Amino acid sequence: MRIEQLTFTRFLAALIIVVFHYGLDIPPFTHPSISFLFSNIGISYFFVLSGFVMVIAYSKSGKHIVPSIYYKNRFARVYPVYFFALLFSMLMMWICYFPITWDGVSMNLLMLQSWFPKYPMLINRTGWTLSVEVLFYLSFPFLYNKIYAKFSVVSIAFGVLLFWLLSQMLSSYLISIPTLITEGSASHHLIYYFPFMHFNQFLIGNLFGIILLHTYQRFSRNRDILIMVLLASMAALLRYSIPFANYHNGFLAIFFAFIILNISLNTGYITKISSSRAGIFLGEISFGMYILQIPVHDAFYKSTKPFYYNHPYYFFYLYLIVLILFSAFSYQFIETPLRKWIKKM
Repeated sequence: MRIEQLTFTRFLAALIIVVFHYGLDIPPFTHPSISFLFSNIGISYFFVLSGFVMVIAYSKSGKHIVPSIYYKNRFARVYPVYFFALLFSMLMMWICYFPITWDGVSMNLLMLQSWFPKYPMLINRTGWTLSVEVLFYLSFPFLYNKIYAKFSVVSIAFGVLLFWLLSQMLSSYLISIPTLITEGSASHHLIYYFPFMHFNQFLIGNLFGIILLHTYQRFSRNRDILIMVLLASMAALLRYSIPFANYHNGFLAIFFAFIILNISLNTGYITKISSSRAGIFLGEISFGMYILQIPVHDAFYKSTKPFYYNHPYYFFYLYLIVLILFSAFSYQFIETPLRKWIKKM
């Protein structure tokens, strides 16, 4: 099963992340009425969506996933553009005279950087999320074959929700200790980037994917109003954040999952718009937008430095256009061909 309307939401999440990294001081994102919307939540949404889509995509395989085939397909999907972004980042570091450590390169090549507190922010900093996704991918065949295919929805829900609750209690406790979250410290990197700190989000996505499989035929209808209410409620949570709630590590995971579930069940105008050809294509290139945003920004800055200082507003929007076009190029000529070639091997 493929739910096209979800694809466009990946583009929106990638856009939020890019604005969070580079556009928070650029109008209109500086305006108090919307600035809080562009917070550090896009990664959490991606992790939940990843778990949701995994269940939906492999539901057609019946009750068993062949791990070797699954791992090969996942590698083909993410590694080509990940590797290209890593090479691009190293090139920009060399041009800008930034030091390149070979242990950092090795960790990035092996997608292990998030497992060790020294490495998650080295080379291409956005790559840490792919290191986390490796944990998701390695665990999914076991989860699907040994747990999801054998236990009831109620039992799965109880286990997943309990794990999410314990994860949030631990995360909230850790970020309440100021000395542990000093920017750049080993403890900060472990709390925010260590893969198991994000596993709860993937599991929540899995759970709601299973729920969709049990409700798709009976509950598909126009849910435009409900989706708008959920989005407004999420905006309120971002505007009036809860103290010691770690949004980055999955506090909003259940909320995101409800939004994803209702978008999947929706047959209204939101679905028609997001399922358009343009919407689907923007969603398809969103991975490139995310993983390439730093080296593209560095290259654009390096080649237009006076323009950056004299016209930062125009610089950001031109950078955004360049990033989208470059991501489209990467999708068409790197990501898609190499994925097909690897799958045929």
